[in-house]
Amino acid sequence: MAQDSETLATFSRDNLKAALTAIGATHEDSRTGKSVNVIFGGGLKANAVTTACQDEENKSECYGTSILATFGKPEAASESDVRNAINEYSYRENFGRAYFNPEGEISVRIYIISDGGISRVNYERQISLWEESLKDFVSYLYKENEE
Repeated sequence: MAQDSETLATFSRDNLKAALTAIGATHEDSRTGKSVNVIFGGGLKANAVTTACQDEENKSECYGTSILATFGKPEAASESDVRNAINEYSYRENFGRAYFNPEGEISVRIYIISDGGISRVNYERQISLWEESLKDFVSYLYKENEE
């Protein structure tokens, strides 16, 4: 079986990094080494971590991958404008969810599971589609400033 069609029963940090590289994203370990800082091709930044791991110390044999991007509030936007942008994105987009996190940051997250197995190609594709969805989120969030 070719490597690109291999089915992953669980995720590892190496699987995550390989998927990011395959879609053209750059990455490096975070300062703590517990997550991976990501820069997508269009310059959007995120943080990725494998979760629900059987081996928490090494972050391997994990059943989930969580990728999070946070955004600053547009200067001219009210909180209502931001909530409307988040709601519109959440209504129209299939990948990821947008929300205010407990610290009040504007956040967009995707969570990918490996339960039952996932092909490498599907893993890469889901991350790539989320990247495209992030670009859409930016247009919802900052549209007031573009007019």
